[in-house]
Amino acid sequence: MNDLSLCVTILNQSLSKRNIPAITIQAYKEKFLFPIKTFYESIGFDFDKEPFENTNIEFHDGFEKQFKTLALQPFAKETIIQFNKSNITQSVLSATLHDKLVEQIGFFNLDQYIQNIAGLKHTPSGYGKEVEGEELLMGIDIPKSETMIVGDSLLDFRVSQYMGVDCALVHNGHNDINRLNNTGANTFSNIKDFYNWITNT
Repeated sequence: MNDLSLCVTILNQSLSKRNIPAITIQAYKEKFLFPIKTFYESIGFDFDKEPFENTNIEFHDGFEKQFKTLALQPFAKETIIQFNKSNITQSVLSATLHDKLVEQIGFFNLDQYIQNIAGLKHTPSGYGKEVEGEELLMGIDIPKSETMIVGDSLLDFRVSQYMGVDCALVHNGHNDINRLNNTGANTFSNIKDFYNWITNT
């Protein structure tokens, strides 16, 4: 999903309620990381004053109410369809709760192209995505050498390292180009650039 602006808007609403200065999209991309609690603390939340769970639930409730206003990233659906036509197995691995993830994929009419959906079993926070990814990899019976994670964050790279698979990162999402380039992974401006690269490699 093309959800960067929405995520920053919801986050700024929470910051405003606590009289904490707002964060710009660029600052968000430079700071965003998992665990989410660490990220929240880095932008001013004080969890000595309130439980982290309050703000985490606040964010996810806001996102759930508004995700249907979002579009997919440009060229995302076209890429998924083309890979499906090429008989490439496609899975979605996310730090979103599993049931919510299934709902989101269905809303965008992508379920017919996706063979496997792996979301978190517990409250979203980023923890567990590595484990879910490892279980997914074991279940699909595809060699690691033929598997790639495509994502937009340092977490996606960390998960790929944990799983022992290749990684491609696009920097029109939640982390900026410099942070993604520093991972050493192949990085791209957008999904179309990634698609052109993968089909010509």
